[in-house]
Amino acid sequence: IKNLERAGKTAMLIASNGEIKGIIGSADTIKENSKNAVEELKNNKIDVMMITGDNKRTAEAVGKKVGIKSKDIRSEVLPEDKSDAIESIQNEGNDVMMVGDGVNDAPALAIAYVGTAIGSVTDVAIEAADITLMRDDPLDVVKSIRVSNATLQKIKQNLVWALGYNTLMIPLASIGLLQPVLAA
Repeated sequence: IKNLERAGKTAMLIASNGEIKGIIGSADTIKENSKNAVEELKNNKIDVMMITGDNKRTAEAVGKKVGIKSKDIRSEVLPEDKSDAIESIQNEGNDVMMVGDGVNDAPALAIAYVGTAIGSVTDVAIEAADITLMRDDPLDVVKSIRVSNATLQKIKQNLVWALGYNTLMIPLASIGLLQPVLAA
């Protein structure tokens, strides 16, 4: 069991008549670009955490494969407790972007500062999320942050230009050096 869990698999025991007959290990496949996405987020000074219902050994094995340190993994979290975990991280003064793909993630997606549903998600997750990424590529999370930052930068730039323009043009129009229509 320990060997399977260290390999990132969940161990399931097979029994017959109360006697253990075997062990099966199953695992979700790690998305192809997960490690790259984690690296990219960290390069942009974004802390990456994992909240999972998997046991500690399995969670840490998966975390190791994608570049998430043990201290940043919360394991054995029941689906109904994921939103509490997000809330506790936010109560520490962090803005949390929760990325999830299923019904179990919906409450956490709803409570996060930004909820992001990724891939072929359930309708419940789509409704709970602020952002829905249509592809199942973790690098799209990085791209969405980049687009959001660029949009925010453009908004700020437009506000500065509008403030500057109005600060200059309205006084010129009020003293008659510029037609009011042009100032407007």
